[in-house]
Parts: sequence; structure tokens; C-alpha cells
Amino acid sequence: MNCVVLYFTSFMRVLHIRILLDSSKDIFRDIEIEESASFFELHESIFAAFGFSGLEMASFYKSNEYWDKGEEIVLMDTMREPDQQTVRAMSDTPLHEMLRAPGDKMLYLYDFMRMWIFYVELIEIVDRKPDVTYPQVVLWVGNAPAEDSKSVESMKFDSDDGDDMYEDDYDFDDDSGYEPYDDSFEY
Repeated sequence: MNCVVLYFTSFMRVLHIRILLDSSKDIFRDIEIEESASFFELHESIFAAFGFSGLEMASFYKSNEYWDKGEEIVLMDTMREPDQQTVRAMSDTPLHEMLRAPGDKMLYLYDFMRMWIFYVELIEIVDRKPDVTYPQVVLWVGNAPAEDSKSVESMKFDSDDGDDMYEDDYDFDDDSGYEPYDDSFEY
């Protein structure tokens, strides 16, 4: 029985994946991970390799040569309406279902407030080495910025995305008509 298990595991394949941080500097990690691993395991490997906490929401998106967002793989499935399309969860989706051939691409978004964007590309598929523990970082280029280095307060949001519902209702810079709070009132 042990011979069968060793025979099977010696032919398991490993995905060599490059994860590039969207940055003005060259910052990337190459990770080798078994093709049977889940996207959740890749998620954990990415935030660990870049020194992030892993406490924020994240999603993977199937992508193409232009890095467009396609099918989403979510960290955790939120409650959806019955008529909405079901989504894949990271813990239920093995890597080999979406990363099948060198050149396959995914986008990884981490922390939806700070919008850390990573470009994920399958570089090659190799045979599993029997004495190696996967996943493992095999190449490390550049120092990642601190996870909180993107200030949420200083981010400029695109006004064309429909999030400007209060834009015309109130001028927050206009002090006319403003009366300071009077805390001298007694009950």
C-alpha cells in the first residue's frame, strides 16, 4: 500500500506561479504549489510571501492577456439573492480548475479599501519533488510595502462609478450657514 502512495505522490504536479504586485517598482514572488491545492491555500501563500496580515477580504479573478477581470473566486461566499449567479469559493476551488497551462492568468485583489492588486501568472508546471514541502517561495524580488502604506483617507475614488450619491446634495467645503454646537444648554 505504501508503494502505491509513494508512486502516486511522486507524479503529482506542481504549479510554478509568479505573483507581481501592481507597483511602480519590481516586486514579485514566485511560488511553487501543488496543483491540487485550493485557491485559499494560494491566498494564504500570497499574503504571507508579501508580509501582509491576511485579515482583509480578497478575491481572485480569472483573467486574459489584457488582465481583464473574469469569473470571480471569493474568499467567502456572502449571502446572495436566489436569482444571482453562484460564485466559487477559494476553499472549494482547486488551482488546477483555473490554472491549466503556462500563461494562464488571474488577478488577485486584497483589501477592497486599499485595493492591493496582484497579477498572478502560471509560469510552468513541474513534477513534485519528494523531499519538498509545498507551497514554497522559490524567488523573491523587491521588498513589499507595508500593508497599511496605502492610506484609505487619501485615496481618490472615481466619480464615474456611481459612488457620488452625495456629491450634489451638500457642499462639505462651504461653511456658510454653519452654526457651532452649543454645549451650554442645561437640562
